[in-house]
This record gives sequence, structure tokens and C-alpha cells, in this order.
Amino acid sequence: MPRRIAYALIEHGRALEWLTSCVLLVFALTLAMPGDTLAGPGYIGFRNLGFDEAALAVPLSLLAAGRLAALYINGAWRRSPVIRALGAVVGATVFSMLAVTFGWSWLVSGAFTQNRIALGTGMGTYLVLSIFDLLAAHRSGADARVSRPI
Repeated sequence: MPRRIAYALIEHGRALEWLTSCVLLVFALTLAMPGDTLAGPGYIGFRNLGFDEAALAVPLSLLAAGRLAALYINGAWRRSPVIRALGAVVGATVFSMLAVTFGWSWLVSGAFTQNRIALGTGMGTYLVLSIFDLLAAHRSGADARVSRPI
């Protein structure tokens, strides 16, 4: 990654954390809307694993709300970078699990060696969000080292 891009993404601001937290919240709110979201063909991996909307929406909403609260109070409380780092690591884990679940049918069908099942966009999208949440965890860890005592 070129230095200027790395500096902009990792060392300057918390936009990555706001972005990934909002994506989690919108994903959870979408699942909480009326109707059967998981009935769509792109969600077959979730159905095969026995998930329903409520089982996903509630914990994801709580995680996203906690992350957004930690970002909002950041700087006012000495321990907020540690909470942000923890939230980013958990977020990266959730996004990784979403990526695998979205691509599960494709993966178990032989991935690149088959052409029966198409890979949807969810796997790549959530994998990228997972990587950026890991960068956010790194950034939060750097903030924790220099956070000022109250």
C-alpha cells in the first residue's frame, strides 16, 4: 500500500471505524425490517447454518451501537481507545464470518474449480470490511498507547 494512502487510512482520523460501525448497524437494521430478508438467494449460507433475522439483528445492533458510542465519547474517557480497539477486532471477526457465510455455498461447491454456483458480491465486500476493521484496531491500539490520563 503506498505510504500516502496508508497514512490517510491508518494514521489520520477514525473514518474507517465510523464506516464499519455504520455498515454493521445498517446490516442489522435491514435484517430487523419486516419481511424475510434471508429468503433471498444470496442468503442461502445463512439459512443452511440455521440463522434467522432476529438471531443476527440483535447482537449486530448492540455491537454497532456500542462501537458508535465508543467513537462518540472518544477522547473524553481515557479507556475509549481500548474499547474502540476491542470493537474493531470483534467487528473484523463478524465481517469475516459474514464473508464466509455469504460465500459458503460457493466454497463448498469447489470454489474456483466449479461453475455451477456463482460467487456473490457479499463475500468480497465483507472480507474488505474485515481487513479495514483490522486496520481500525491497529489505529485504536496506537491511540491507546498515547491516550492522556484524566
